[in-house]
Amino acid sequence: MDKKEFLCRYHNLKLRIEKVEDYIDFCDERSKSVPGPSYGDMPRNPNAPTEAPFVKWICKMLDAQEELKKLKEKATAAKNQIESAIAEIDDESLQQLLVYRYIDWLSWSEIESRLYISQTTRKRWHEKALDSLIVNV
Repeated sequence: MDKKEFLCRYHNLKLRIEKVEDYIDFCDERSKSVPGPSYGDMPRNPNAPTEAPFVKWICKMLDAQEELKKLKEKATAAKNQIESAIAEIDDESLQQLLVYRYIDWLSWSEIESRLYISQTTRKRWHEKALDSLIVNV
């Protein structure tokens, strides 16, 4: 894993967490909906499932909640590793740049305005910060 992949892990996990949270909300919504009655002339299928339709959505929601718990633990661990690696850099300006980018996930223009630096300086600092970063994975 290269340094940028290492630094992006926390953000990528946060995106996965958001997707799982959306899926949990979807499953919760489905579990609360009740299908309407069927008034067809068709004979009853003896192989049809006998459990209520909302049960499968509750099971899927529970599985997703378990996955969410694991993802949150991984995200916390990744954030701690990234912050520890960034803290090893001697220059505080470089530390700020990396935290703004890879923990807070700010855009480059936002970082430049917060640090009062030009785009050229930001690029130079970013290269220097990546070179200074020691990744222990």
